[in-house]
Amino acid sequence: MPTNFKITRVPTSRLTNENFFRFMTENRRYYEIYNPQTLEIAPFMDEYDTALAELDNAMERIRKSPDTERIAALDADFDRTYSGMDASVKAYLHHFDPVVRTAAENLDVIFRHYGNIGRRPYREELAASHNLVQELRARQTDVAALNLDPWIAAHEAVATALAELLDVRTEATSHQTQVRAIDARRRMEAVYQQVSDRLDAVINLRGADFAGNFYNEYNAHATEYRNTLAQHLGRIRKPADKPAEQ
Repeated sequence: MPTNFKITRVPTSRLTNENFFRFMTENRRYYEIYNPQTLEIAPFMDEYDTALAELDNAMERIRKSPDTERIAALDADFDRTYSGMDASVKAYLHHFDPVVRTAAENLDVIFRHYGNIGRRPYREELAASHNLVQELRARQTDVAALNLDPWIAAHEAVATALAELLDVRTEATSHQTQVRAIDARRRMEAVYQQVSDRLDAVINLRGADFAGNFYNEYNAHATEYRNTLAQHLGRIRKPADKPAEQ
């Protein structure tokens, strides 16, 4: 009897390049563990492996960009200036002057909202930094009470330099990469959807346990990526919905 079981799909077009590559690589591992012949997807595996190799090639060219090391150095400065601002605010939470303490408490709420933005991917941390600075600037009286302006200026300068260097690398790698990441992703995405469609058809015909525990394990794996993506998008959208003044 037909079932309503389906493979969990991930909106992969919204994944970062690294997460997209990791997801597709992990998919291949699940297919291999449970045997493509058993899963009845063997005819798609040559195309899947070719697309994955092309994607790996495009990603490797980006990783080996001569600007990558300079970007990492700037990112370390970005993290340092962010941590410096955060630590400065925390120190003022214990100030003897209640006016200064109140200012620190107001700004600390903002920092707690964003968390450690330095742990995020480059583009995401830059977006969070921009929103954070806007909120700090909106509380100029509190910023002045803590003499935080020099820290904010230093952080903004590093963030601007990092964004510019990322743009330079993106432009350079777009010309250097024979198989551009966007094209490789499209090919990989197409094969992924074909394999998933095939798995849905086999599950509908044979039942969810046709290949042992594959259905449950694979769906848990895909659900983890869906949840991670939802959290990532939530972090991006939430600051935009938040009023500037606390």
